[in-house]
Amino acid sequence: MGSFQLEDFAAGWIGGAASVIVGHPLDTVKTRLQAGVGYRNTLGCIRTVYRRESVFGFFKGMSFPLASIAVYNSVVFGVFSNTQRFLSRHRCGEPEAGPPRTLSDLLLASMVAGVVSVGLGGPVDLIKIRLQMQTQPFQAGGHKVAAGCSGPCLRR
Repeated sequence: MGSFQLEDFAAGWIGGAASVIVGHPLDTVKTRLQAGVGYRNTLGCIRTVYRRESVFGFFKGMSFPLASIAVYNSVVFGVFSNTQRFLSRHRCGEPEAGPPRTLSDLLLASMVAGVVSVGLGGPVDLIKIRLQMQTQPFQAGGHKVAAGCSGPCLRR
């Protein structure tokens, strides 16, 4: 399978990591608002999260999405590009030439990537949302521990 390209996976990983870093604070606000836990509106939610949890409250639970969504985007992007490339080359029968892509190649590659996306995305989203909804510290060995933290996050 000489048409397989790792660059597509790398590009997907970089794009996934960048989207998490930029979008996670707003996604946290959206998730809190959707849960309907006493926030009146978007601005009220932002103020409440900042007042109760500081800036770090907007990034709560970000480590898991940063790791998983970067891998998720990498796989989906790579599967799509490599499937499309495989279909085009298989249809033309020329392994080294860069054959033009057709609408049917695009459609089938999108369907394959969509199946992979749903299989990976559901569990990733569930864990991410549960981490974002942690708003109360919990007790561990007599110490308050910030939700979602362990080790250096201990508070006395």
